[in-house]
Amino acid sequence: MILSRSSRVAFSSVCIFTLAGCVAVRPDERFGDVRSAAVERLGPAASRVHWRLGGLEDADADGFVSGLLAQPLTADAAVQVALLRSRELQAVYEDLGVAQADLVHAGLLRNPDLAGFFRIPDRGPSGVNWNVGLDLWLDVFLVPLRKRIAGNDLDAALLRVTDAVLDKATRVRVAWHRLAADQRVVEHQRALADFAAAARDIAEQQFPLGHIPEIELARERLAAEEAAIALDQAESAARVSREELGRLLDLTDGLTLWSIAANDDPVPSGDPDVEEMVTTAVDRRLDLALLAREVEQQRLGLELDRKWFLAKGSVGVETERSSEGVQATGPHFSVELPIFHQHQAVYARREALIRQAEERLASRRGAARAEVRTAAERMTLARRSLARYERVILPERRKVGQLALAEHNAMITGYPELLAAKSAEARSAIDAARAQQDYWTARAELERAMGVRVPERAESVAVPPAGVPSQPPPTAMPDMPGMKHP
Repeated sequence: MILSRSSRVAFSSVCIFTLAGCVAVRPDERFGDVRSAAVERLGPAASRVHWRLGGLEDADADGFVSGLLAQPLTADAAVQVALLRSRELQAVYEDLGVAQADLVHAGLLRNPDLAGFFRIPDRGPSGVNWNVGLDLWLDVFLVPLRKRIAGNDLDAALLRVTDAVLDKATRVRVAWHRLAADQRVVEHQRALADFAAAARDIAEQQFPLGHIPEIELARERLAAEEAAIALDQAESAARVSREELGRLLDLTDGLTLWSIAANDDPVPSGDPDVEEMVTTAVDRRLDLALLAREVEQQRLGLELDRKWFLAKGSVGVETERSSEGVQATGPHFSVELPIFHQHQAVYARREALIRQAEERLASRRGAARAEVRTAAERMTLARRSLARYERVILPERRKVGQLALAEHNAMITGYPELLAAKSAEARSAIDAARAQQDYWTARAELERAMGVRVPERAESVAVPPAGVPSQPPPTAMPDMPGMKHP
């Protein structure tokens, strides 16, 4: 069959438009941007960020996680495990797939509309009356603008996904340091319980001999029970903290054979300039960038609203055969007539949304400055408190314990005084562990408030885990009935 020139042109046009509609959607096309942003903002803790889409890389990521879990997890390693295993993040990553699909769809032409009718007369000699029309939509001229809007949506999705990664990293760090502190507290609380039990046993031996009054015996028994309760509470808190960290790492499905390393990260001896951090936050925070995108999105929406006449208009061609056998072919068009309204309310609504987005952005900038200053103040206070514990309080408590032991060995003081000194040392170690937790928690929250890592402007000083002696422990205490040495 030989086609006419016009038929060939029409057929070729249909083929071209059909092929233009056959596009593939790659949901992870922009995921590399998330990886780059995570590495830039989180450092070594985000060396690998993976979206599980059923490829061979999934098994490689599982093997990498298994290697991390085979040894005690540092805070950075815990963050890395979360970024590779978290189902919560995997769900967030799908926002990119949705936005990528929307972008592809925005670049496609609207399908043409084919309509027609036929009418059969109830008596002759009239024939069948029929009509066939093909409409093309004028919104083809809106495709570039719609692609800009969809592209802006994709950029916003990238910001949301990256922000979710940063938020997950912050929550993991806070949970890791809470567990590290809780485990340290359990050790010292167990020592306190042992000291209190030893003091009670000594009192029970001394009371029948008349060396102490009954009220002193009652006090020691109460102290021992209260210390046992405190130990139970500390152990329970550690178990809860472990479950919380396991939940964040998505290790609740039977993967329970994991542990965390000692918290021996160096603590800077000073703090960066607060106003520099405020400036960095205003420039780098993702929530501010996301709100700026919202302002731009509403402005693009206003531009689209003003082209309403293209959104519903159409042009086409139709052919009709009358009942008398006459056939007519020609173009037709359809457009909205702005008689009853001229879209003033639509414009007013969009302009209100623009102002609202601008005010939200300005408000959030002010809040960001306050959040950075507040977090920096908390970090500074925690660092100073931790420094006092590590440099003064803990060494002095150990010194008091050594002197008390020496006086006890010289028979200058008795067991109660020695136990009191050792108990005070354990309580200070507990306070130091909490101070260490407060510092690293405040630092993680400051980094979250800034949107990037805290700059290292001061020399870092390595300190032992809170409560661990920086020098050899004193000579072991002599054995005594009912006492367990820590």
